[in-house]
Amino acid sequence: MLIKILGVFDILSSILLFVLSFSVAIPKAIILFFVVILLLKGAFILTKSIASAFDIFAAIILILTIYFAIPRPLFFIAGILLLQKGFLSVVA
Repeated sequence: MLIKILGVFDILSSILLFVLSFSVAIPKAIILFFVVILLLKGAFILTKSIASAFDIFAAIILILTIYFAIPRPLFFIAGILLLQKGFLSVVA
């Protein structure tokens, strides 16, 4: 059950990355909420799976979007990685 919930957070984070790639204004509180979740999830599971490094990578991208203009391909790379990870977590 917990894996499915964390998978949903991955899917929501990937949607957030895709939306941010089109320069849509999202409140910083929402971005920081997903950053904290991704960092905690990535740090908690990092010892068991290399796929949790995707969470940390996506969190770094989200943090950088607050202060810098990030190239669109980085959003899509991080978004696709999180989307596939989230989908597989929900399906499993």
